[in-house]
Amino acid sequence: MEKEHWDGCPFHASGHCPQQLAIDRILLIRHLLPPSEIEAARTVCEKCGQRLGEKRKHARTKRPLPVALSKGDLPPIQGDILNISLGGALLKVKDWVRFTPGEKVRLEIHSPHLSISKTPTQGIRLLGVIKRVEAKEQTLAIAFVEENDR
Repeated sequence: MEKEHWDGCPFHASGHCPQQLAIDRILLIRHLLPPSEIEAARTVCEKCGQRLGEKRKHARTKRPLPVALSKGDLPPIQGDILNISLGGALLKVKDWVRFTPGEKVRLEIHSPHLSISKTPTQGIRLLGVIKRVEAKEQTLAIAFVEENDR
């Protein structure tokens, strides 16, 4: 069977597909749908500007995760990861301090089900470099440098 465009599409998997319902119907009840409906969805999916415009090396997952960001000797800054991939993350910090691109930071990512302050175990620790700073939105784009899980 031929692989369809929606197989492995990061927009469909994350729920951001412009024709989510049509693709879900095809995946769940394909044998009950007329071939014209499947062909129409295939045509639209092939030309999907979102999918074709995706230039990222790694697909991103939009899953909110609590994070503690450490910079130098400052106390950890609490925040939330807005989206994350294998190579980096976009996060929003709760308390803004001055950040500059190229600056190294330490991240500790926690489970979304547990509060950082109530977590007896530590989360995943990573080192990263700030790639983009948006002070108005209080967001940072960070590229992961290496794991520091010790």
